[in-house]
Amino acid sequence: MSFLSKLYYTAAGAVKRLTGRVAPTLYMEEIEKHFADVFEYKLDEARVFHELMSDFVHIDVHIVPPCEKRPFYLLFTTGMSDLPMSLPEDCSWDDKKINERAELYCLLPPDWKFDGFGDNREALRYMWIITALKQAARYPHQCQSCLGSMHSLQFTEENTPFADNTGFCSAVFLHSDSNDFGGKYGDRLNYFRTEDGAYINLLCFIPMYEDEMNFKIEKGGSELFLRLFGETVTDFSQLIIDINRESVCMNKCI
Repeated sequence: MSFLSKLYYTAAGAVKRLTGRVAPTLYMEEIEKHFADVFEYKLDEARVFHELMSDFVHIDVHIVPPCEKRPFYLLFTTGMSDLPMSLPEDCSWDDKKINERAELYCLLPPDWKFDGFGDNREALRYMWIITALKQAARYPHQCQSCLGSMHSLQFTEENTPFADNTGFCSAVFLHSDSNDFGGKYGDRLNYFRTEDGAYINLLCFIPMYEDEMNFKIEKGGSELFLRLFGETVTDFSQLIIDINRESVCMNKCI
């Protein structure tokens, strides 16, 4: 990226932060509306971590605060779906059309912090989730690959934890089934259709430990899902990230 380009994106990002305006990604407004409809909140309740400089795609992370009815933070990306992902060559045209675009989301406990950090170390203990979501959303476009149901992503070769207060170092992406949550949401947490007919898949970011990643590679996503959630996801509480949870592979025979 040239110096002038960097200067432009830095200035544009600063303006967006000052004005509160979100970066104009292709499907941003439709993605916002869909999440607001599913999780039942008003659009003006959300705030946005704007990306100041971007390559490949511009990734913003939207943050919806908890409330009595919804006792968790909802985070989701916009911008990942601006470009189609690179699916395997043997995919049919229909499969490519349905699976080539995606956005990520995750749920955080209500005591998660996004403001008032006294030092960078404290910030890293909470802000790693923003960085991880952005890295994951950009990964398919950087590597000409794709993310889909029960795909996993190793963030570093050494499996370095995301922060010093958790052992999470990788992630698996959950594509909800229409039977999850007792069928309450149908396919609305799987994907939605945009006004121009595109499909945008919604993938839940589930952080993992190194031994869980190894288990998934050896035994497959279905076996890992059973250990994480049982037969099906029945409640949003199962998806809330707990940085202190035990590994589902700990003290168990792989």
